[in-house]
Amino acid sequence: MGGSLRGRDVRSIVVFKQRHIGDVLLSTPVFRALRVSFPGASTAAVVNEGTEAMLSGNPDIDRIVVFRRSRRDAGGMVRGKEELSFLREIRACRPDLAVQLTEGDRGAILSFLSGARFRLGVAPARRGMFGKERLFTHVCPQPDRYRHAVLRDLDVLAEAGIPPADPSLRFFFSPGDRESLERKLQRAGVSGGMPYGIVHPTSRWKFKCWTDEGMAGIIAYLSRKGIVPVVTSGPDPAEVAQANRIAALSGAACASLAGSLTFKELGAAIASARLFVGVDSAPMHLAAAVGTPAVALFGPTGAYNWAPWEGIDWGYTAERPAGTRQAGRHIVVQKEGDLLRRGKDEGRRNPGMEEITLAEVAEAVDRVLLTGAGR
Repeated sequence: MGGSLRGRDVRSIVVFKQRHIGDVLLSTPVFRALRVSFPGASTAAVVNEGTEAMLSGNPDIDRIVVFRRSRRDAGGMVRGKEELSFLREIRACRPDLAVQLTEGDRGAILSFLSGARFRLGVAPARRGMFGKERLFTHVCPQPDRYRHAVLRDLDVLAEAGIPPADPSLRFFFSPGDRESLERKLQRAGVSGGMPYGIVHPTSRWKFKCWTDEGMAGIIAYLSRKGIVPVVTSGPDPAEVAQANRIAALSGAACASLAGSLTFKELGAAIASARLFVGVDSAPMHLAAAVGTPAVALFGPTGAYNWAPWEGIDWGYTAERPAGTRQAGRHIVVQKEGDLLRRGKDEGRRNPGMEEITLAEVAEAVDRVLLTGAGR
């Protein structure tokens, strides 16, 4: 079918982003663009269980439909009932437009079964169900490998003539989230008015982690600069143990909120921080969304797709796909070379991360503090 959808009668929209936490947050410019182009339409976000906090409270979204993966993983009748209930909830939105931001077979089928007249999707990069692109009315070509994830999502809309609006990320937390955060900060020894920085050293994927000694060194460096280091992590016990071990190794006075914050509280914590220092992770994207300068450490994953985003092109190319660079208030610290060709395994470290030095990260910290001096 194809053609521009600008000016068409679109009263209900469903947007599918069934991916990880950070991926969902990176999709928020899509919702902003849809709201601006179709201000009278009702918009529903379709996401996986555990990622909905990235979108809740967003004024561009009227409804969040959650697929409960825990019930899917149970298998048998439980999974069948969950799949049927999930599809019924999607169809209850009575969408005129379905926007599928992922490439899998299941996503294409769900878009088609949603009942939407207009269905936007991405041309498959890998072999899958034959002819699945025919389930869409508008198909976006495969993007350039070095194009940022935010722009890739917006490209899907562009295929239907829907322009971007504000390309920045949007994340919302309530006064109650901020109040509960402040209570936790006070219990950890960080009182109101004390300048602090968030240090997030962990990831469930070990290949994304820097050395414990390096992270401990940056905690001590922040402390010497008069900035209270606040150490955070995900809720997994192994991550909490790693974060607390790094905090103790630093030998500096610091606060640990490892594993104790909700996503909303973490967003509020980062929003009030002088800076964020951490690995490629969802909290790194939260820093970009709330406008806090970030020093982001990358190893085998592509910063060209996943660097902290505030609407500025990072300038990665096939000739220079990696390396330390700055865009706006954020800095990526990464070794030169195509690090995606290095080993990437959940249980082991990555050589590229091991090569990053404390001096390099400390220099990046000084630069982002200078950039964000007016905060």
